[in-house]
Amino acid sequence: MLPTSEWRLVRNGLASAVRVQPRLSTTTNDSALAAAIAGFGITRLLSYQVAAPVRDGRMVLLLRDSEPEPVPVHVVHREGRNASRKVPAFLDLAIQRLRGALQQ
Repeated sequence: MLPTSEWRLVRNGLASAVRVQPRLSTTTNDSALAAAIAGFGITRLLSYQVAAPVRDGRMVLLLRDSEPEPVPVHVVHREGRNASRKVPAFLDLAIQRLRGALQQ
């Protein structure tokens, strides 16, 4: 996600923008995640990026009633005579995991 000083929230179908003043600025989502886990504040990340720390209790989700609607994911690949047999196996696994993450 791109850093911004404004968070867009949706509550009861109404969109709003909230200005935030970050006290810490990072260049990667991994460092933002590590800072939040260490107790330095809150961060805004994608669900798959926080799934493990939320699941094991190192993080809690805030503003759940203000989350945007999920965005669909498409898995696309090119088929052909020279395609590796590993590609369909990987795609099956990726699709299974993505579907599982949506149902959590």
